Amino acid sequence: MSRRAEYEPHTGDPERDLAYDREQRGRARTSSDGSDDVPGEVADYLVYFSRCIEEENVDEVRSLYEHGFADLTERFFRERMWPDEQQVEAIVGPGRRLFIILYKELYYRQLYARNQRGPSLTHRYESFMNYQDLFSEVLNAKEPITLALPNIWLWDIVDEFVYQFQAFCLFKANPSKRILDDIDELMNIEENQNAWNIYPVLNILYSLLSKSQINEQLAAIKERRNPDEVADEFGQSSLYFKLGYFSLVGLLRMHVLLADYHQALKTVEVLEMDPKGLYNTVPSCLVTLHYFVGFSHMMMRNYGEATKIFVNCLLYIQRMKSVQLQNQQTKKNFQYDVIGKTNDQLYQLLAICLTLQPQRIDEAVSSQLWERVGDRMSRMANGDIDEFRSCFQMGCPKFLSPTTVVYEGGNLSKEPLIRQCQAFLEGIESQIALPILRGYLKLYTTLPTHKLASFMDVKEADYDSFLGKLLTFKMIVNELGKDVSTVGVGADTSDVDETTTDIDFYVDRDMIVIADTKVSRRVGEHFIKHIHKLYEVQSILSKLEIVQKSNPAA
Repeated sequence: MSRRAEYEPHTGDPERDLAYDREQRGRARTSSDGSDDVPGEVADYLVYFSRCIEEENVDEVRSLYEHGFADLTERFFRERMWPDEQQVEAIVGPGRRLFIILYKELYYRQLYARNQRGPSLTHRYESFMNYQDLFSEVLNAKEPITLALPNIWLWDIVDEFVYQFQAFCLFKANPSKRILDDIDELMNIEENQNAWNIYPVLNILYSLLSKSQINEQLAAIKERRNPDEVADEFGQSSLYFKLGYFSLVGLLRMHVLLADYHQALKTVEVLEMDPKGLYNTVPSCLVTLHYFVGFSHMMMRNYGEATKIFVNCLLYIQRMKSVQLQNQQTKKNFQYDVIGKTNDQLYQLLAICLTLQPQRIDEAVSSQLWERVGDRMSRMANGDIDEFRSCFQMGCPKFLSPTTVVYEGGNLSKEPLIRQCQAFLEGIESQIALPILRGYLKLYTTLPTHKLASFMDVKEADYDSFLGKLLTFKMIVNELGKDVSTVGVGADTSDVDETTTDIDFYVDRDMIVIADTKVSRRVGEHFIKHIHKLYEVQSILSKLEIVQKSNPAA
């Protein structure tokens, strides 16, 4: 069967099919502005795409979204844009407002992807207004709208919305990205305070949370209650639930870009790292969630928790690449490019965490880590602050200042990154000697303080201040040993009694006494703990069985 035949409508009546085909071809070749004809295959695709969305055929919509659009873009629109909305409306017919809005979302996304300098200011503004129209349809409806889209498209809508806000903030702060005509337009848009302002962007994301009652539903699920008990008709709608769920991850990203790490983790505290979680259905969502949660933990000095999250994400990416090779999937879309870039960032951040708090990690990740950044980790372990700076800058996200506008002059788009990097390095300076100190302490069980000071090239005049720093190191070691956060997804509180550091020490007069905190795995306690968990599950199942017998209709 030809590619074109995939998109042709079928009514079951050959004569009606032929007539319908001729009518659509005529529409496709008649554009309102007299531009080039739309290829017949593209017209067939748009008609079929519109029909599948109208019929809520999610599987077919996903195929057309993931593969059909990319295939036709490669074949017909490598050097030009897809048809504008007037042409598309002429092809699919009037009265399909929601499809036109969704089509424009794809149209502007392709516009962002194809131009290295980014789209013009006019296109950025029009894209924002299109998102306003889309979310207005969703949020202002008196009853849940009848729209069924695949998970990957719903995630891409939220993710692209946050990305375009980020891109516009960087665009405003960097005059080199603009042409002369953009300056006057930028002033007009700033006067309107409408396009890509942080307040409407946050308002839309929080409105999606509120409309879907996603926090209440996820809290109920976490407590093993029926989420429908806390949700109205909007919350019970699959569309609103998923948009609310993905908006949590979008807000997580927003707060990290604005350097509010505590609020970022607070936003997703109701999410659980569960294999059945919705984020597992979209690879790029899973990677985004792990990256920003892990980064937030790292910036809050929860290095052990950040390490676990980074390693889990890297293992997932490795498995995904392995499956892709086995299935001989050679064609990749932009999602795989994003995941590949994030993969590189994760290794840089993991190198920082393991340098400051060494621990055993999966061998597959460890071998890749040492192959990529092994030399850099060695230099960081020796106290090279510049290597910490390089790792951070290569691994961190592109921070924003949403209110910064530069009409002419220097580029201020990197100012937020510089500030965050400086704040990170100031925190590192109090810990920079930890890897060196740990290396010496692991060689001894007792060690005179004067001898340790000589090892670390401390002058006699600075000896008193060295003792003060040694006690500071002791405090930091204790903090790292408690490296479990009770805020945010990924926080593991099941083994709080187990330290995550490999050494501990105390100072007795002029002598340092070192203790190795590594203990053999307490197998008996491990099994007893899980036996108790099993009893709890059995108890819950027994209660459910009793309820079921007493009320079969339930």
